Amino acid sequence: MTASSMRLVKDNQTVRFEEHTHNLPSPLPDEVTLKVAYAGVCGSDIARYRGSAYHYPITIGHEFSGIADAPGQKTDGMRAVVFPVLPCHECEPCKKGLYALCENYDYYGSRRDGAFTTALNVKKENLLPVPDNVSLREAAMCEPAAGALNALRKAKDIAGRKIAVYGAGTIGLLVMSIAKALGAADCLFHDPDQKHREFAASLGFEEIGDRNDADIYVDACGHISALTDMICRAKPCSELILLGNPAGDANLPRDVYWKILRRELTLYGTWNSRYSMPGESFRNDWKDILGLMETGKLDVKPLITHILPLSDADRALRIMTDRNEFSVKVMLDCGGETK
Repeated sequence: MTASSMRLVKDNQTVRFEEHTHNLPSPLPDEVTLKVAYAGVCGSDIARYRGSAYHYPITIGHEFSGIADAPGQKTDGMRAVVFPVLPCHECEPCKKGLYALCENYDYYGSRRDGAFTTALNVKKENLLPVPDNVSLREAAMCEPAAGALNALRKAKDIAGRKIAVYGAGTIGLLVMSIAKALGAADCLFHDPDQKHREFAASLGFEEIGDRNDADIYVDACGHISALTDMICRAKPCSELILLGNPAGDANLPRDVYWKILRRELTLYGTWNSRYSMPGESFRNDWKDILGLMETGKLDVKPLITHILPLSDADRALRIMTDRNEFSVKVMLDCGGETK
């Protein structure tokens, strides 16, 4: 099979996309060929676009859905999403089913080629079927949504509790949407950007204003100012979840640090999501997200603001880096749904 990818190359410290057409090798016995339908652009892709990938050339993209092309196999024609972490299955975290914490992992779209392509070979164990009533566009949101669900599950409970989220971008909006689906009593947000505030409000979420009655605070932006404000607002025994990748060094004033102690606040770190391989009984955030989509409790369609052809990968990244136009989730149509 011939595949066409938009891969990043680096020439004299300049990173650019180039179209790369190549013959896809036959899948290994534990792999299946996936015709990629949609691939989301993640904030972490920006760093690779700016020159910080593990290696070049590299085809990025780790949020994706597609259709399996496996003649004669039961997976042939399966509409699927792909868990992007390739665990070693040997380290202690792997033995506990904590694959995102694997000490020797590989990763589609980061350490190996990913989904900004028309087709790629993926591990069968990383493949998860998409329910019939969930579109492949929606399914391509499964990776960030599963990460948001994993973060919320750090808290003791969600139902009936008030959630405050800092950052109303893709991750923050997913956290609030999932919290609402899980029965949260209230979903509040803070974001300095007016367009993001207006968009979040249009979805029915409320700005935090001067309220300090939340039970759970989620940092979905990674700024120290957000963490500081969360700590200062938090009532005794509140739970604080750190989800956003850090934007820089974090230094807490002594009086703010004291509040963590005196109010007995609980801080959780969170990374990626939980996934269960076939035949295992570990928690599977991906399966649960698809279940919320299937039942209509989670609607991610409003968050997909841009769908561009694969050949417009550079424009997709520039929309996110230049910020000259409003966007939430920018997605590439890789053609697999129609081919």
